[in-house]
Amino acid sequence: MSEYGLKIQNYSAGSIFEVEQGVRYRYDTKNAMLTNSLFKDFLIDNGLKVWKGESTRDIICIEFKYGSRSYEEEIKHINKLAVQNRLERKRIRSHGIKHQIESVENRKHQIARLRQQAELNKDKYVKKSADELRIDFYTKGVTIKYPKYNKKTNSYDYENVLYKMLYRTPGKAKKGSCMFIRSGLYKKAHDFLWMGLKLPKKNAPIVEIGAYSSLVTSSIEGYVKVEPENILILKDVDSFFKTKVLSVELDENKHCKAVEKDNYEVKNTLFDGQALIDTSVFPEWGNGYILLRHHFFKAAAFHTKIQDYFKDYFGDKYETATVTDMWGNEHLAKEIKLITTDNACKFLKFKDTTYEYWSNKVRENGCKFGIVKTAHASKLGDKQRMSYQMVNALNINTMPEVLSDSIAYIVKLKNNDEEFLNYLRKNANFSNDYQVLLALCEQNPAFINCDYFRERRTDIIYSYTKEIKVGHVIQNADNLVIVGNPYGMLLHSVGEDALSDPTFEHEDGCIQCYTGRFADGEYLAEFRSPFNSRANLGYVHNHYHPLLFKYFNLGTQIIAVNMISTDFQAKNNGSDQDSDQVYVTNEKSIVEHAKYCCSHYPTVDNNIPMEKNIYSRDLINFATIDNKLSAAQLDIGESSNVAQIGLSYTYNDFGKEFEHLVDVLAVLAQCSIDNAKKTFDVNIHSEIQRIKEKMNIKEFGYPAFMGEIKPEIRKKVNPNIVCPMNAAFRIKTKKRVYDSPAIPISEFFSPAKNCVDIKKSRAIEKYIEKYNLKLLGFRKEVNNENEYDLDNWLLIRNDYDELIADLRKITLSGKYQGLMSWLINRAFIMTPELKRNKKIVNTKLNKNRPLLLKVLYDISPKTFLKCFKNYPT
Repeated sequence: MSEYGLKIQNYSAGSIFEVEQGVRYRYDTKNAMLTNSLFKDFLIDNGLKVWKGESTRDIICIEFKYGSRSYEEEIKHINKLAVQNRLERKRIRSHGIKHQIESVENRKHQIARLRQQAELNKDKYVKKSADELRIDFYTKGVTIKYPKYNKKTNSYDYENVLYKMLYRTPGKAKKGSCMFIRSGLYKKAHDFLWMGLKLPKKNAPIVEIGAYSSLVTSSIEGYVKVEPENILILKDVDSFFKTKVLSVELDENKHCKAVEKDNYEVKNTLFDGQALIDTSVFPEWGNGYILLRHHFFKAAAFHTKIQDYFKDYFGDKYETATVTDMWGNEHLAKEIKLITTDNACKFLKFKDTTYEYWSNKVRENGCKFGIVKTAHASKLGDKQRMSYQMVNALNINTMPEVLSDSIAYIVKLKNNDEEFLNYLRKNANFSNDYQVLLALCEQNPAFINCDYFRERRTDIIYSYTKEIKVGHVIQNADNLVIVGNPYGMLLHSVGEDALSDPTFEHEDGCIQCYTGRFADGEYLAEFRSPFNSRANLGYVHNHYHPLLFKYFNLGTQIIAVNMISTDFQAKNNGSDQDSDQVYVTNEKSIVEHAKYCCSHYPTVDNNIPMEKNIYSRDLINFATIDNKLSAAQLDIGESSNVAQIGLSYTYNDFGKEFEHLVDVLAVLAQCSIDNAKKTFDVNIHSEIQRIKEKMNIKEFGYPAFMGEIKPEIRKKVNPNIVCPMNAAFRIKTKKRVYDSPAIPISEFFSPAKNCVDIKKSRAIEKYIEKYNLKLLGFRKEVNNENEYDLDNWLLIRNDYDELIADLRKITLSGKYQGLMSWLINRAFIMTPELKRNKKIVNTKLNKNRPLLLKVLYDISPKTFLKCFKNYPT
């Protein structure tokens, strides 16, 4: 089986319908992945057909991004293609690029055929929106035609496969995607995902089951085995705190308003989404915590010496001591390996689902819980990047101090060779060429003065500087995973009062925490993502306590927070502890600003009521809900962007109302994120647009930094707006002046005769070019979203591994050096014969030289390095 999962096909809904109508002859598809998960394990054991251990067509993904076209829209689309092709033909002729003429002419004939086919099928076109297609496909299923070779007739006919809607994750729902399965496997798969639950016909919790049934489909890195009888499930504990708040509510028109309230009671749920896991079952590769998944169960499990605590607590009675779960069941204390609460047990949200029923379902896969992830240290060592939302909430007068580390680091990367090489070492991965550059410099230190290396260095530093300009400012900081009062959870497990946790004390004006990442006694600033408002900025005091060292192995990537009599969860926009992170720094000016914000900006509390709609369990309602989620997918980013415009306005003399508007937008951003598991009684999209109009952006304009984040608004930028992010956006550093001229790469090149025939050589070249397009698409997704879908990351990683494996099969190892030399020469045009005939070198390798060198290096590092001279140091 593949290391990452199984390849599947992702179909566009509109293309499926148009093929059914006979107005289209090919589906619009791309590769997707059914990643390693508890669900994939179940399917493998229950009839999933796998092709060559790497792909299956028993499951498909359908993307509802666009619907089908009418005849008039199709003709308009074809005309647009024709115009684009004519312009391309004109460009090619004007530049004399003869070898590209043929492809343009072919495209011209293809467009003519499309027009002819459209005319013939004029009466078959039916326009349907993506939302209408979703309802059709969810309720009726969808049929895909697969070509099938018929030996008797020596020709191809079609196999029709019916698929039924199976599940979507909250992330897929926001992207408008859903997973469908071959009808013959549907019942088994559906029963597994739903744990055999039967929803009532009316008033069915279909939003919740859509979110929680898919937990077993989460991508996993490994497993931990814990029997249900070794899990202690407790009722969670709430703590209340009275403070001044800004309550975000709805008025009579269901518009959001911000209302200041004094002596208002906010609530923390101490152990919401967390668990403690005994060191005896905690994996060696884990770091402080592991994120667990099983049927209707999700919890961040923190590394704890549970049995050491029980031995100390029960003393001589340890061998026979019992602890009691929330249902009154007694468990032998010495057998407990995992402690959690009802908030991690999503099965409790469904009527008549008992603990015993869930336990039996857990046993069906051998009690294996999937490990989704663990903590990872920053690739920048003791530094970590901020986001532009965090930067824009800072004190504008302290920006020189805030930016100092980032500017100093850029200067170091430019002028200090070893610092730059260290940057390459820390950030090397499968999608960049950093390892290749390092290998060439290690083989020959003079390569650091090569013109190509200097070019790459400039590009890499330029890309890094652009990151700073859009807010990825570095500080002595890290993203730390939150755990709430872990010692209090141990107290709770033996029936003691969790609220008497001695490891933390209440402090006025700040909240106590513990993290090994910073020194005892340090005051720190913390930001949770999404971060939009100064009211969300936290001020915490690091407090070491011997009990936290004695019973926990939290490491340096976890932050334990005092949830008792504090407003931490409300302050952090409704955070919980199921792997939520906070960005934590000890940078002096930021910490001082956090202290100021906590004393001057009231905590924002979300009091928007939940949606009152009651759904039946009909599939049409699943489609309706997913259509709503898909339509709202842009709301998270839009609310954040609009909030940052408003936040920027607060630094200027534009009026006093913007502070409250930003706080409302912060709440709407959180509602957008939570929408996949619970829906609010407010039209989030309409509210964002209403607030956007109220902010009068047309008059005031956009802050300059937003033009870098959203290039389409650059003409609407107001250069006179001052804000912290503009200080970052406008940073400049001096260009490095080298002491010696660059050495041409041709001086390092060691040509070898290519013994692979030219046809195969060109095929390999095209193969690399084709993968380059996939990689560029992946990078575009990362840059556009500032985060990427894990499934897509695994897919592109799997594609790369397959590319390397396939290239190794194609070519005999003895011929590698000559082929590599031929490809490198064509990319850089170094030998005299190629320099004389540059125009006839029909290749795209020069468009992405870094990828070419990386591919060749990964095929065979030793052979690749032979293509370059090994001068003595």
